[in-house]
Amino acid sequence: MSHAFGEGSSKRPGPARAAEEDRPSRGGLLRWIGELLLYILIALLVVTLLRIFLVQSYKVPSESMEQTLLKGDTIMVWKPGAPQRGEIVVFRDDLGWLGPMTEQPPWWKWALGQIKVLPPQDEQYLVKRLIGLPGDHVTCCDTQGRISVNGQTLDESAYTVFVNEASAQISFDIHVPEGRIFVMGDHRDNSRDSRYWMCDGQYPGVRATPDLAFPSIDSIQGKVFSIFWPLNRIQTLGVSEALAQAPAASGQAPALSSQSWTCPTRGA
Repeated sequence: MSHAFGEGSSKRPGPARAAEEDRPSRGGLLRWIGELLLYILIALLVVTLLRIFLVQSYKVPSESMEQTLLKGDTIMVWKPGAPQRGEIVVFRDDLGWLGPMTEQPPWWKWALGQIKVLPPQDEQYLVKRLIGLPGDHVTCCDTQGRISVNGQTLDESAYTVFVNEASAQISFDIHVPEGRIFVMGDHRDNSRDSRYWMCDGQYPGVRATPDLAFPSIDSIQGKVFSIFWPLNRIQTLGVSEALAQAPAASGQAPALSSQSWTCPTRGA
């Protein structure tokens, strides 16, 4: 008896069988794509949580913190913990020191800001050194141009920059109000900081009030702990020893409404 199909016969699979054989490879590709998307979502979630609760990156917008920070540096900010005198802090520009935003961010930056991968793109931020906490008595200046905090004269020569020392010495004598901070840039004659917003006439068209001189402590986003970019600028940053060793405030922080002072004078 002969067989219809011998050992050497070669029957080609039909269309249905070919589709069945191809199905596992397509299924494997879809499964791989699904896993990749899942890993991307998990990574975004982890980054978002880290940046909401622990760290955030910012770009230095001006020269006011030279030579500690240079314009364009990317800095990393640590969020947990109460602010300490002498730290470099990033704070939200609730007082309008920078004026209204003139440029709208691209859509992708706005989207990343919404999920906290980047700082919110509808807000502006500043970076300064934290000089005074609520209740601190801050004065300027002695004959060597030094400030004092709660009666202790500070040697900040390790990080401050003066191009024109006389113009940088803006005399003042203030107590930091309740819930507020007093900040200054390390580049003392090139920083629009708390000193410059105490009185009218510092800037054309700006009517200064005590509200403008003292940012809210709640506006602080965190302390700068490192420069992350560019590569040749990578370094860690700490607290100013001079400010950290200043004594605590001796009295209770005054209410903002009770603040009054003689307007600062340049070159005093």
